[in-house]
Amino acid sequence: MFPVCIDCRGTKGLCGISPCPLLEQVRKKIPQTEQAPLTELAGPSPPSLFVGRFGYPHVRAGPSASWIPESGQADISSGDPAELFGRPLEEVASRHSKLVTGGSTMPISSPNSPDSILETTQLIAMSSSFVDVEMDFNRPVVVGGHPSFESMSTPLGPSGEVVRAEVVGHARVPRKVDAISGETDLLANEAMAELTESGIGEAQVSRMLSSGILGREGKRRLVPTRWGITATDDIVSKQRWERVRHLPSIDKFMVFYSSYLDNRFHVILTPGLWAFHMMEAWSQGSVWSGSGEVMEDWEDIEPRSEYASSITGAYYSARLAVLEHLENIGRSGACLVWRDIGPGYWAPVGVWLIREAMRDAMKSNPRVFDSLEEAIRHVSGRVSSPPSLRNSRFAKRGRQMSLHSF
Repeated sequence: MFPVCIDCRGTKGLCGISPCPLLEQVRKKIPQTEQAPLTELAGPSPPSLFVGRFGYPHVRAGPSASWIPESGQADISSGDPAELFGRPLEEVASRHSKLVTGGSTMPISSPNSPDSILETTQLIAMSSSFVDVEMDFNRPVVVGGHPSFESMSTPLGPSGEVVRAEVVGHARVPRKVDAISGETDLLANEAMAELTESGIGEAQVSRMLSSGILGREGKRRLVPTRWGITATDDIVSKQRWERVRHLPSIDKFMVFYSSYLDNRFHVILTPGLWAFHMMEAWSQGSVWSGSGEVMEDWEDIEPRSEYASSITGAYYSARLAVLEHLENIGRSGACLVWRDIGPGYWAPVGVWLIREAMRDAMKSNPRVFDSLEEAIRHVSGRVSSPPSLRNSRFAKRGRQMSLHSF
């Protein structure tokens, strides 16, 4: 473990060691099954795809499909990771170990003249349910090993260079998705707004964004999966903020709570102008073996324009869940999120965990208080660093607004 691990989280290579030694330790904790080499694969896609970021603006992109062993028993995960919420970490971490990805290197502008592999990938992105896929690889891909991990997306199974990919079953494409994919005069964010308003979930929206289905004619681009996930959470939450900002403010101080996989979320909602402040502490023994140092990012009055470099993608997932709740109740307000991560969270499984745990928190019955001081006093006794919470920017903001009101 290095001091930079908590800042890097396996994505920046700050220690100079590749692959990330901590993620290699995580991989070895997942049981292996009998290994087998494949040169071709026929199986269901959840639906799922992957677009890498290395080599940008030339990236590896392609579909993912489940390998079904000769026993015929398939452990097929859904294309929406939200359906994994509530499952134990061992199951979540190993769920995608049999998901094989076929990648082909192509420029990010490829959606403007897609080849057959990208067309297959895009059809899978548009599908709302499992679709049967066939893939041929240029050299054997070994299945049955340890999955690989990164901080943004779900764990990944093996991958290989694909020379042929084809959808051989019926792809169920929602009517709205089909219509939007053909709209070549819509900006990507406008298309995303129409999709989410029609009930299309962010998992499918991010698949469509990553595979270059959204955007104006000639401007469509492949977006690396990890960037697409954050971009979707960011854009959709900003669109909700535009609607929430005009709503009347809540009139109480409320505290919500949720816990999942040793991630504990305390959420404080307060009256007043919009603000969002997220703080998190990784304890010793958690996936990044942190020392409990508190990291934070925030925004005041309006959504931030610079990337939340301390909390990273989790910031946008949490913010989306809060703004969903405010819009649902027809109110505006300000919010502080505290996340404690304990040793029970020994494998990163993606920011969907934050999004779904926060949604779960916002469905809980809140504790109601008469002041921000009372709410912070209540939460302080339940988090890993009470002084950090009491002296936070959000707490000081509340005191300044109270004085200003006089």
